Amino acid sequence: MCDPGIICFQHCQKKEKVFCFKFPDVCNFCNAQLSNVELRIPPFRIPYPFRDATKEFNCIVIKPTHGDFLNNYKNSSDLHIGVTDSAGYIYEYDVNGITKSKTQAWYQCLPIKVMDKMNSPLKIYWDEILHNVFDQNFWTIERYDSEEHNCYSFVLAFLRSLHLQELDPYLYNKTIFCQQFVSPQARIAAKYISLYRQLKVQNVIAQ
Repeated sequence: MCDPGIICFQHCQKKEKVFCFKFPDVCNFCNAQLSNVELRIPPFRIPYPFRDATKEFNCIVIKPTHGDFLNNYKNSSDLHIGVTDSAGYIYEYDVNGITKSKTQAWYQCLPIKVMDKMNSPLKIYWDEILHNVFDQNFWTIERYDSEEHNCYSFVLAFLRSLHLQELDPYLYNKTIFCQQFVSPQARIAAKYISLYRQLKVQNVIAQ
């Protein structure tokens, strides 16, 4: 699913912001014609947090292990993590072993830029290290373990192999890495998912 387009605005004395998929002709709270009144907050589109991983280059990407974020994700759901190169290929490790692809299974992912700025030499270095880690014999089907040797193990092994000083403090284990990079993005995604699911039931909501 592409961006469903959640709109936010504020009109009358209600302090809450109003959210909807389609800007209404009439205010749901005071019945005023919205085309003829001044809005406290003009309508704007809530940023869509999810991306197609094949178009997110040189970054870490996360998606639910099963299903997608908007329709299937719960706070208790397992997340699957991978890495993209400068051509948009996704490198991942799971029960099927290590793979490199441009599969549409990653059409709705959270991209995580672990490097704020990446110049051409660093992109080349990123790709070289990623290919080297990908070719190691650690990532076989037989070695896979859902708790001890999994997708996070692969991603952390790659990031450690970059030997970038600014990343090192966050790569000791999965917990520290997730606190620094995954959790902030997941919180943004959770708010969007909540709005989306409420609007699937109600046409307009106020918060």
